Amino acid sequence: MPKEIPPFEGFPKDLPDFLWGLSFNNERPWFQAHRDDYERCLHGPIVSLAEDLRQALADRHPGAAPVVHVSRIWRDARRLFGRGPFKDHMWFSLGLSGEIYTPLPQFWFGIDATGWEAGMGSWNMSAAQMDAWRKRIDADPGPLTRIVQALDRRGDLAPYWQVYKRPKGDPCPLLFDWYNARAIEMGKKVWFDPDPPGRELPEQVLDVYEALFPLYEYLQTI
Repeated sequence: MPKEIPPFEGFPKDLPDFLWGLSFNNERPWFQAHRDDYERCLHGPIVSLAEDLRQALADRHPGAAPVVHVSRIWRDARRLFGRGPFKDHMWFSLGLSGEIYTPLPQFWFGIDATGWEAGMGSWNMSAAQMDAWRKRIDADPGPLTRIVQALDRRGDLAPYWQVYKRPKGDPCPLLFDWYNARAIEMGKKVWFDPDPPGRELPEQVLDVYEALFPLYEYLQTI
């Protein structure tokens, strides 16, 4: 039987110490000596958080984001580029696919030594899919306009994209950046104040996901 995942109880207060230590001692002997800290401070809590959020989304939106993907702490050995073998952060995604890089929209959460981030996006859309995105806006800007207006009223979510240097078009000032984006992703950064978050975190992250859920559904139609 699969091992039961315990409910999320918060991140320990010494999580930043562990991640700063890993950042400054990014080598296998140090990590092996602190593997218990890794499981206690980071891996165990993030797996529990991912499962709590998966279940919460399933309760509110059945079938919307059933697959969890938790990142590895190890870097891809083919892409070290002079860096150590370990990441100094960790993240997970929730969506319709267990793949890491997919054009399908995914909710995500990440944490490092300074704070946490949560959001949603489709960060691997092809040129053809982005062209379809713009054609959808041209054909009927109303649905996206209402989504963007609601996100603007909320005011605490920021775009995580770059726009083309040469604009593809200009539907209206409100949708200009959305129309000319290279990918669609929005999120929220929360700094530790001063400690990592506790049991309140799932509701805080779920609040971000719910705000972005209309955009999540819209992206699935592209």
